[in-house]
Amino acid sequence: MDEVLIGILAAMIATISWSLAPITIKLGIKSDIDLIALTGVRGLVAFILLIPFCIPNILTYNLSYYDVILILISSILIGISDLFYIEAIKRLGSWKAILIAYQYILIAQILAYLLLNEVRGIYAVFFTPIALLGIYIALSGGESLTTKDKINFLIAYTPAIFWGVATVISKYLTSTVDAVLIATLRAFFIALIFMSLGIRRMRGFSNLSRFGLLSLLASGFFTHVGGFLTFLYALKFVGTFISTLTNSIGPLITQFLASRLSKEGLNPRHIVGALVTTSSIVLALMLNMFNIV
Repeated sequence: MDEVLIGILAAMIATISWSLAPITIKLGIKSDIDLIALTGVRGLVAFILLIPFCIPNILTYNLSYYDVILILISSILIGISDLFYIEAIKRLGSWKAILIAYQYILIAQILAYLLLNEVRGIYAVFFTPIALLGIYIALSGGESLTTKDKINFLIAYTPAIFWGVATVISKYLTSTVDAVLIATLRAFFIALIFMSLGIRRMRGFSNLSRFGLLSLLASGFFTHVGGFLTFLYALKFVGTFISTLTNSIGPLITQFLASRLSKEGLNPRHIVGALVTTSSIVLALMLNMFNIV
């Protein structure tokens, strides 16, 4: 199969997986669970799932200390992002949180252009604002923002900054490091750091229902395995521009599912926003297939 096709397919799988993660968090995880401990446990779930795929090739991996440091840095960035992201989901609901946080797309594309010299990153100037316009249409409600609204926005926007930086680090690593190894080590570092910090506040997990426990396991899988691992392959084969632009449809998938599963509101404004964002993605992918961008 052509590498470009594999990359686009991987980006789509990552998008769907990441779209499901906030739904599972919103539906099944109780508000009294400590967020630091929750972040660590989600990383542990991913590490346990990934390690069987990593061990068979352990002797063939070529990993430098510099690579380990970069993976560690990206792990810390993603772990902190998870804290803010989960808090934003609790405060705003899953689709509003993801709409704001997914502005990481613009940050990642511009950083990839500036730091990695990804020429396609400059096309963020043309396509990403169109995709984000759809997000803003879906998000805006016409009413004035209160101080609480602004704080909630900042909480939801913090992951956008950290995800953008972590995406560029991940893209750099994919040129020399195996994707499975990157995902496994990142999950390990997240589990180690955040479970250590939250070990004394893990009592809330004992009160989780069976559905809550399954939701916790699913959210760890959707975020770090089904999402991040496939996203690494997308970054490797089609670069930051196509990978992140494809991800911009994620908030719209989450929005639709949230309206069905958790009864979060959906109105014509959301549909218009979905059409604008989806159109920009389809156009960019078509132009990419014909090597125009």
